[in-house]
Amino acid sequence: MTASVPAQLVAFVGEYLLVLGLSPLLLAVLGRVKARTQGRVGPPLLQPYRDLWKLIGKDAVYSKSASWVTRYAPAISFAALLATVPLIPWFVLPSPLGTFGDLIVLVGLLALSRFITALAATDAGSTFGGMGSTREMWMGALAEPVFLLVIFAFGSPAGSTQAGAIAARGVSLGIAYASPPLLLAIVAYVLLLLVETGRLPIDNSATHLELTMVHEAMVLEYSGRDLALLEWGRGFKLAIMIGLLIALAAPWGISTSWTLALVSLAVGIVVIKLLGAHVLVSRLEAGVAKWRLFRVADLTTLAVVFAFGSLALTYVVGGGA
Repeated sequence: MTASVPAQLVAFVGEYLLVLGLSPLLLAVLGRVKARTQGRVGPPLLQPYRDLWKLIGKDAVYSKSASWVTRYAPAISFAALLATVPLIPWFVLPSPLGTFGDLIVLVGLLALSRFITALAATDAGSTFGGMGSTREMWMGALAEPVFLLVIFAFGSPAGSTQAGAIAARGVSLGIAYASPPLLLAIVAYVLLLLVETGRLPIDNSATHLELTMVHEAMVLEYSGRDLALLEWGRGFKLAIMIGLLIALAAPWGISTSWTLALVSLAVGIVVIKLLGAHVLVSRLEAGVAKWRLFRVADLTTLAVVFAFGSLALTYVVGGGA
């Protein structure tokens, strides 16, 4: 069912409001559940919003040796993340602007966000910034080829690398969509997600130990509204990665009709899915310790094995179609 232009515009704006508005809350839920699992109280659920509001109200301070890269990198990085939102079907099919780019474009946008942040970390000449950016780019070099392989694992049964086409196939097949190739692709994606978003056991965003930090080392030179964009972008990227997993692995509940009732129900379902997925990530983090840096390659290698296994089974059993 094709929607009118006003309905598509409303859905387009709604996607941004949903992800932008929820991402700080989802990050707070993750931290709260993780803290409760470890026997601590944890921060209030509205604390990320308060922190962002406080930072937005402050001016940014720059090093004397910093160039324009440091000043514009947070906005460019955040804009690259914003551009990924229409590529994912959040609550309605076909998604607005979803046919104008596929998941390979999404990988490129995430790579741009990572690259500009890492470049800015070295711009001021900080030792910590250079260390963090080196680690970040090394993990990116491991993760991006795996990301492409995982996309092909999900997209091969559908014959497309567009998230909307993959999700539409899942909605049409119903429970038959769940198949051995899909399960292997999901495992590969979850392993990739930990690396791409810097969650435990890969990175610990709560630490400032110079021997372990990656993301925190890159943002030490930032303050004020620039730091707000970077911190908001951290939760935003996690929401994007989890939202993409939901759309590819469990698209049931996405509306294929543009009626208000069905779209509203689909919005409620995707919010529940996002909350549930963040809770699962937090429980996973609470049960593992920080790994040594060079074990990241072990995790990406394992993701490659599962992704290749998914592709092989797709051609053996037909991907469950």
